Amino acid sequence: MGRSGVLIVYALYIARFFTGISLLAGVIVAYLLRRPSVGIERMHLNWLVRLFWYDVAFIVGSAALFLACFLTEPPGSSGPGQLLFLLPIGIFAVWNIVLLVALIVGVRGILAGDGPLPERFRALAE
Repeated sequence: MGRSGVLIVYALYIARFFTGISLLAGVIVAYLLRRPSVGIERMHLNWLVRLFWYDVAFIVGSAALFLACFLTEPPGSSGPGQLLFLLPIGIFAVWNIVLLVALIVGVRGILAGDGPLPERFRALAE
């Protein structure tokens, strides 16, 4: 399937921002396409699988941090403890921005025939 398969996976990952389930479909397709692929396509698919697991880690971590904040300072109470809720929300928001930028850079890379990341960050994708 080659480059078009990788672009489908990128599209499913980007659709994650609108529907959460498309990320799961994207990683399944990435795992299926990864075995027969070689070269640049395989590098992109490996990167996409890694991004999936990073995303899962950030979602679980943000949820755990949010739960810890909830147990520390329940909603509806007043006080400076309410500011604690900004921490998991901020971490999750920053992660989503980083993820979107990584996906856009990856799409540009596959269209140009390059790897998923610029040369200086290539070690992260291997």
